[in-house]
Amino acid sequence: MCGIAGISDFRIPPEDAARALARMSDALAHRGPDDSGLCLYPAAGAGLAVRRLALVDLITGAQPISNEDETLDLVTNGEIYNHRELRRELEQRGHRFRTSTDVEVILHLYEDLGTNCFQRLNGMFAAAILDNRTGTVVLVRDRCGMKPLYYAETRAGFLFASEPGAILASQLLERAPDWEGLDIYLAVGYTPAPRTCFRGLRKLKAGHCLTVERGVVHEETYWSLAYRKSAPRPDEREYAEELERVLRAAVASHMDADVPIGAFVSGGWDSSLVGLMAAEASSARLKTFSIVFPEYPEIDEAPYARLLSKHAGTEHHEVEFRAAEIPRILPLAVRHLGEPCLASPCVLFYQLSALAASSVKAVVGGEGSDEQFAGYDWLQSRNDLYYWLRRVAPAAPLRFAARRTSHLQWGRFCRILAAPDDQAADAEWYRVFSLAEQHALFSSDPRTPTTDLLPLRLDEATAMTCRNLLERRLALEFTRRLPEGILLVADRMSMAHSLEVRMPFLDANVLEFSAGLPARMRRRRGQEKYVLSLLKPLLPAGIARRKKFGLTAPMKTWLSGPLRAWARDLLLDSSPLGGHINRARLELALARWMQDSDPYMRRPWSLIVLQTWWNEYFGR
Repeated sequence: MCGIAGISDFRIPPEDAARALARMSDALAHRGPDDSGLCLYPAAGAGLAVRRLALVDLITGAQPISNEDETLDLVTNGEIYNHRELRRELEQRGHRFRTSTDVEVILHLYEDLGTNCFQRLNGMFAAAILDNRTGTVVLVRDRCGMKPLYYAETRAGFLFASEPGAILASQLLERAPDWEGLDIYLAVGYTPAPRTCFRGLRKLKAGHCLTVERGVVHEETYWSLAYRKSAPRPDEREYAEELERVLRAAVASHMDADVPIGAFVSGGWDSSLVGLMAAEASSARLKTFSIVFPEYPEIDEAPYARLLSKHAGTEHHEVEFRAAEIPRILPLAVRHLGEPCLASPCVLFYQLSALAASSVKAVVGGEGSDEQFAGYDWLQSRNDLYYWLRRVAPAAPLRFAARRTSHLQWGRFCRILAAPDDQAADAEWYRVFSLAEQHALFSSDPRTPTTDLLPLRLDEATAMTCRNLLERRLALEFTRRLPEGILLVADRMSMAHSLEVRMPFLDANVLEFSAGLPARMRRRRGQEKYVLSLLKPLLPAGIARRKKFGLTAPMKTWLSGPLRAWARDLLLDSSPLGGHINRARLELALARWMQDSDPYMRRPWSLIVLQTWWNEYFGR
């Protein structure tokens, strides 16, 4: 795992480009403390930089990596899990390898297949390939979006890096907010690619590659989510047996490294299955890690994590999390996030990653299961009633009612029923602030009018493969909130501590299996992740009987109790959000929200994260 950066088509003196590249590299030091590399080709107007966290081939795996005739250079952030079979195939075709590292296969595949090579890769990666004769750069991001990649077209040249902070550190992009990106964040709690909350800064979409040649940028899709019909199985146990087989193989491949690999375990089905299989695949006693809430036993999953550890025979480690730690941790976590994000509790992941990083350099986790096997409550069939009501409900009165109410659930109900189509209705389930609420809070409006939920519309290629309502909503989870919310938090919080998180549920073979599942194997009679529930006999009985309970934090209790004064001080600063929020209206809203029925306190917490981000990147 690494941090990568680069510049192409630069129009500044080579020594200035070298200094900018060095600053970008320094800003990524936390992602790769083991080694660094940099190459600059003034004649081609391009260069690459990398910070390396060494997990595979600790001796010869330094980057950038060159091909046989040294015309191409590669830097990669990630892991390729099928690299051994690809290496054998490439060697048979005459390719000569310089290292034993997994990511070198990308370079030689590219020589043979061009951008079509990315379809062959099973892994998590963001990579840059530079033709050092012409300065042409090819950027690529893995199919699920596990690894991030940002870019910016500036007057000085085309910049790219693993994190926003690295591009800002180049001093070649003006630091300014993107108000349309902030609109989208306020609407859904994260910012889907390609948009960010910085003006001029973009994210490469998952499953996409981008070519920069003589200043011309071309982007294409090499993989997209596609559901497919599979041959029916007379015995549903066959689905469970196949899932167990592909998941075991995925976990085994994710445990392949030249350093020990640990596991995050929460006591839920997903992380417990991965942890159990990891313990079986590990050549040494597995180390497991979990977070404990001593102040809030009602959400504390420690007994289940300990039960899994005892069952699997792991060496278990725990870290306590207390509300009093949030004012200290949140600014650190948000600075590493680089952009505001509400999709996952970053402070918890930050603390858990710090614990794991003290013992190992990588862990496996359970991310990606809910988005494939339907683990979220809003996917329940009882919510299908909303879509039936949409066919008969009068839209105009509902839109009027939605604008008038400040109640989160009633506003959502009205907006779903009044939405212009079903995809727009799907997006409303995610909404945090309505446009009316946003405009009421902002004292000055530097933004242009926007349809803030438009980025949540599915790509046409994926939408055409959705055979039912469940698949369409799962596709929204998988292609939007997963890569740009959940996986963003996982990457940034772990890499803040030089820790890699590997995700076997997002293995290419698991994805292929899940794409052909019938709806009845995802949810049945109120049972979420039905096919996964058939694997419960592998787990301790106490965990097998559990209902879904995701990693969460008691935000309502915190913000109405021990953190209330801190939150008000942070949000009601003399110039909240640089003076763009109406302080008097915000104070009234806070009084109402902190008594609201919203159990997750999404509105005040989203503003807390946003204000913290603003303070970190734009000052008070």
